[in-house]
Amino acid sequence: MQKTLPVVLRKKGLDKISLEITRDNFEAFCNAIGLFKPEFLRILRKSEADHKAGRVTKRKSLYELIEKP
Repeated sequence: MQKTLPVVLRKKGLDKISLEITRDNFEAFCNAIGLFKPEFLRILRKSEADHKAGRVTKRKSLYELIEKP
């Protein structure tokens, strides 16, 4: 069963928003967006290992990963 999270959403501009949640709801929020899923945690561990090994590419935006040049 899904839990409803109280959130305050404020528009910061044409391309930005601010999302506020309470500390008590932070864990439920992380779970809702998939930060506790095993595949995400596996990818995160691999990313940390790549970073420690020096296999990193500097990016200005995450859009560079999804947009084709």
